[in-house]
Amino acid sequence: MFDMKKIPMARTVSVALLAVFAGGCENFLDVNTDPNAPVNARVDVRLPAVVTGMVHTVYYGDPGQWTVEWMQQTSYNRDSRGYDELQLYEVQDNSANGAWSYHYATMLNELKLMMEEVDPDADAAYYGLAKFLSAWVWLHTTDLWGPVPFTEALDPAVPTPAYDDQLPTIYGQALAMMDEAVASMRQTSRRMPGANDLLFGGDMSRWAKLARTVQARHQLRLAYAPGENAQERAQAALSALGEGLTSTADDVVFEYPGGAGARNPLWRYIDRNLLFTASGLTVDMLKERNDPRLPIMVEPAVKDMEGGQVVYRGHYNADEPAPDSTISEVGHFFTAEDAPLNVASFADAKFTEAEARLILSGPGAADAPYREGIRAIMEKWGVDAADIDAYVAARPMLASLPNPLEEIIREKWIANYLTIEPWNDWRRTGFPSIEPVPNAFLPAIPVRIRTPESELASNSENVTASGVDPGLQGMLFSGPSVWWGGSPPANLTGGN
Repeated sequence: MFDMKKIPMARTVSVALLAVFAGGCENFLDVNTDPNAPVNARVDVRLPAVVTGMVHTVYYGDPGQWTVEWMQQTSYNRDSRGYDELQLYEVQDNSANGAWSYHYATMLNELKLMMEEVDPDADAAYYGLAKFLSAWVWLHTTDLWGPVPFTEALDPAVPTPAYDDQLPTIYGQALAMMDEAVASMRQTSRRMPGANDLLFGGDMSRWAKLARTVQARHQLRLAYAPGENAQERAQAALSALGEGLTSTADDVVFEYPGGAGARNPLWRYIDRNLLFTASGLTVDMLKERNDPRLPIMVEPAVKDMEGGQVVYRGHYNADEPAPDSTISEVGHFFTAEDAPLNVASFADAKFTEAEARLILSGPGAADAPYREGIRAIMEKWGVDAADIDAYVAARPMLASLPNPLEEIIREKWIANYLTIEPWNDWRRTGFPSIEPVPNAFLPAIPVRIRTPESELASNSENVTASGVDPGLQGMLFSGPSVWWGGSPPANLTGGN
């Protein structure tokens, strides 16, 4: 099993750096200053903060964790919340203010300054790294909100920037930026990151692999979008994967030393003392196949341990709250304060490949990478080899299934446990099939994050012009929201 105690100190986040943003919505950079005139700093000083911010507060920030609950990977085991009833799909219009500000005023501004501070040729490593992270933040931002300010954003002379379409503008330019970033990463550079690179210790070849893997993920995200050619996007994803992660040794994890101010953000599931529990959907899905990952993803219910019985029991959102001792916690393998945080995995890349090959060549071509993905994530999580072999052998050939895409996404949903990726895949494919919570504020699971109050107050004309419904209903499919969300063709799903 992966040993969470063995953390290379050269790549470990310092307590001082993390002390000011232990929670998902807390920031490590001061955003109370003018976002258009931040304090200047050398790029080597900026780098640890922007890498940490990308992982800790952008990718694993509050909106991402809301979606984990909407995908029923976790559950809220109480009658009601003090503020947003997120388990019932309620999000106030000021709830996303912090995330919006962090994406724009902090991360994108910092990355823009990094690129302005260096010579693109002489300092190609830093320039390429900043350009890649900037492109990733842009894609993450538009994936959360749909149309967003892009072309006119970050310009202090434009206080109310216009909103841009996701394609061709934001997606098209961000994907091109990733190409440019990888080219820069491969150039000779006067200065190279070292210990200040908290992911790879300055190994630019690993940064390039991460960039290509992220690029592949987003190419495939467009496969079923209106007006898109699924085969072309699938081939683009495969081309990017050809330069991406090649084994579990390439997996990208962010390491936490633990302790006050330096905890994995998923520690919130322990810190909040069974407010958030393992979901009934997760537990039932794993039990259905005697999945050996169950004791890793879910803790035994405490009450049933007293009699020597190991019982795993989840809770469904909107069900009556159950006594804490009878419901399982989210697995401590992921939520311990020093647990490594998954950023990108070879397993996820293999499931991306499987779907791309399904689109291009059918289920026979998808079967091998699908099985490699299962094996990779089980090995990463420390499942016994015999159990891995038995589970993989028990999976029928994709060509024999009525819905091969559903099966690929089901396993990918497990492999990307507690990340935003299951929500992204569900918005694209509709899989896995998840019943909306009854008697919720919305009739369906949200597909975008609500427009923040700050934008409604200061940029309402452009919000309206973008076609986005700023109200609660705007969290559902309407107008241009999450333009790439669509339905896969019937030949992939076994439909008629």
